[in-house]
Amino acid sequence: MNYWNLVLSSVAVTALAVPVSAQDQGLPEEPGLHAGLAAGNEAGYSGSNSASLARAVARATHAYTPPTGKERRELYVRRAFLSPGAFFRASGPALGSHLKNRPPEWGQGMEGYGRRFANRFGRFALKETYEAAGAAALGHEVRYFRSARSGFFPRAGHAMAATFITYDKNGRRTPHIARLGSAFAAEFTGNLWMPAGYRTGAEAVRGVGIELGMNSVFNLFREFSPELKRILPWK
Repeated sequence: MNYWNLVLSSVAVTALAVPVSAQDQGLPEEPGLHAGLAAGNEAGYSGSNSASLARAVARATHAYTPPTGKERRELYVRRAFLSPGAFFRASGPALGSHLKNRPPEWGQGMEGYGRRFANRFGRFALKETYEAAGAAALGHEVRYFRSARSGFFPRAGHAMAATFITYDKNGRRTPHIARLGSAFAAEFTGNLWMPAGYRTGAEAVRGVGIELGMNSVFNLFREFSPELKRILPWK
């Protein structure tokens, strides 16, 4: 099993084992859409029927409610430190660096892996900290809501786009400035504790790719976790 298989397997186990709360499901496609989808599910609708009802409710109510300060704080603590995903998203990239012996100054064995894990965990925690603060200041959405569309590609596109697009406090789509900026800030901050030769801009950009890539992968598993739970052997 290669490195990326290990990463994806870890993410899959995490996404399927941990219930996805309403506060951590992502970006609705239009204001009120997630409320309409929930109403459709409760009424016994499914698939495209539920999606149609969701859009009808959304148009009728325009019910978009931004997260409260308490919700933001709870979501930040859970994402950054308490959820199993916080550990799995660090363990995969850390294993990749360990197998490549990057940086060689940290050596091998459990001590070497531990330092690489702490490095990646620290960077992810910094990213969540910067993102939570930035999104709160801007009034931007930080939650993930599953798409109301049907079909693999529209839903996958929704999950991938949720890494880069969010909502402002009025429910309008806007670039996810807090997320993108926090990834760069976290990686350049993390470079401060790296050995000489691993503090470059190129290393920071490489880390940004890891940050945003793992975010997109988790979004995909969040989006399709109901289907995956039905077809995969572990539940």
